[in-house]
Amino acid sequence: MTAAQLKRELRRIAYGQGRLAEKLGVNLSEVKHWLAGDDPVPAMVALDIRNLPSHDAPTPPARRRA
Repeated sequence: MTAAQLKRELRRIAYGQGRLAEKLGVNLSEVKHWLAGDDPVPAMVALDIRNLPSHDAPTPPARRRA
């Protein structure tokens, strides 16, 4: 995943850099390096990002406890 692709994914999922870092369990500085194109996004991380739901995806209904 390139820096441009990561930027598109961030827009798609409506995440900021900090939220993405928290969700992935990585340092914010790593996300910043990816976005600057300094470091490539690891393949497994890119897959995790692509699997995050879009911000406009319907939310599943809450389950009731019995």
